[in-house]
Amino acid sequence: MERFLVISKGTEMLRVPVSRLVYVSADGNYANVVTQDNRSQMVSFQLGQVEDMLADQLGDEGGNFVRLGRGLIVNTDFVHLVDVSLQRLVLSDCAGCYHELSASREVLIKLKAYIDATLNHG
Repeated sequence: MERFLVISKGTEMLRVPVSRLVYVSADGNYANVVTQDNRSQMVSFQLGQVEDMLADQLGDEGGNFVRLGRGLIVNTDFVHLVDVSLQRLVLSDCAGCYHELSASREVLIKLKAYIDATLNHG
């Protein structure tokens, strides 16, 4: 059964299938929720609040989402390329979804180590 992240405040509600949530980026006091169909929806929550919602609503199943630094939460299922030397992160489903992001070397080193550990121990 498909799980959803529901972000609700005031008169607005955003409901996103978790398997189609690619990443969430910070934008000041707001967050942009980006989905597999390459759409972005701004919500009036800070990134930390969205991170808490993921943990509360998904519990242990929220393990695919990793916070990268102060500005980004990514779904590791979409990690296609990590290039530490160029500070480049590509999130893709190898079909129609493609997002190229920049991140610090430190964050990318940690992400690469996390994915390597998941592959070797998952």
